[in-house]
Amino acid sequence: MKYKLLCLFLFLVIIARPMLFVYKNGEKFFSPWFPKQASSFEEAYYHSQYVKKENPGFIPDETLTVFMGDMFLKGINPIMLVHDHPPLGRYIVSLSIYFFHNPDTIIIPLTLLSVLGMFFIARLILPNALFSLIPIAIFVNEPLFLGKLIYPPVLESIQLPFIIFALYFFIRGISGKKYILWFVFTSIMLGFVIATRFFILGAVELFGMVLYFVFTKPIDRKRIFTFFLTLPLSLIVLMLSYLKTLQAGYSVLQIFGIQKYIFFYQQSKFINLFSFWDLLMFNRWHTWWADQRIISDDNWIIVWPLSVVVSTATYVLVAIKKKLHLSKPEKVVLLWIFVYSLLLSFGNTTTRYYLPLVPFIYILATAGILKCINLYYFKGKSRKK
Repeated sequence: MKYKLLCLFLFLVIIARPMLFVYKNGEKFFSPWFPKQASSFEEAYYHSQYVKKENPGFIPDETLTVFMGDMFLKGINPIMLVHDHPPLGRYIVSLSIYFFHNPDTIIIPLTLLSVLGMFFIARLILPNALFSLIPIAIFVNEPLFLGKLIYPPVLESIQLPFIIFALYFFIRGISGKKYILWFVFTSIMLGFVIATRFFILGAVELFGMVLYFVFTKPIDRKRIFTFFLTLPLSLIVLMLSYLKTLQAGYSVLQIFGIQKYIFFYQQSKFINLFSFWDLLMFNRWHTWWADQRIISDDNWIIVWPLSVVVSTATYVLVAIKKKLHLSKPEKVVLLWIFVYSLLLSFGNTTTRYYLPLVPFIYILATAGILKCINLYYFKGKSRKK
């Protein structure tokens, strides 16, 4: 009981900074301000780069998300507006507007879910709750995380808990006895991932899961078959996000055609190859506008490259010396970091895309340090005795 109370106390200390920020900005998050300002969002949109070809005004992504959330709430067919991403994320903003008259409120529970999901995964990898709080403490107090509270709502923050829980449910599915239920939850979460933003991220997450089955011996054919049998649930979630479009007379095949359009729309971002690594390791952000200069990003912290180096060194040691055991959760997280980093290596990058990456690197770095301590310190002591 005392141990649980200690963990709870430390967790509250860890999240004190973001909680204080939310408290100080309570009016932004909890007051019903949107109905009075809805017209200003509409005006901004119709004078923006999304509508006007000559001398448009520029609106940031969060403004577009709020405007579209309001329009979806009014029953507009999603594809009648900008369809750069599937509509689910903006429907979630619609719910926030409907229930709270505030598009920013929904970010609070979604952020808490993200933190909770990260803790669940850390707890599967690290030896106890206290060690599991270490990567969480770094993540929730860094500028990248806090920045998503300063400028809500953006689709990356809305999508993050679905990415995390898809991985968590998958880990439970490959480890537990009730794997059918866990794989059902996994596929539903993957559906939320592909229905919230460009489907490529969900496809990459699925690819990492498939790689786990490919590289894991012995092959559990029954578990693999069950996993693939549940995957159509993710497409059902995607289709349901386009329910208004289907009701307007569009077919399921046309909905898939819209995904093809989104893919071609997003293709323009596949430039500046491997600039992701320059930003992650050295805080050199390769911009893609105007003179395309290289600048620094205020969200970057030195812990990013340090965690990458520690994680890489540890798991290279695993491969060479074969003395450190990799658990199933570690393998899943390692594969996720690999496939997601590979995706980010092939296009424009910005630190907003690092949300689904850096907390997992922190978890593996923490696990790696503990493994090395156990291998070289405690075992060295036992040999002396």
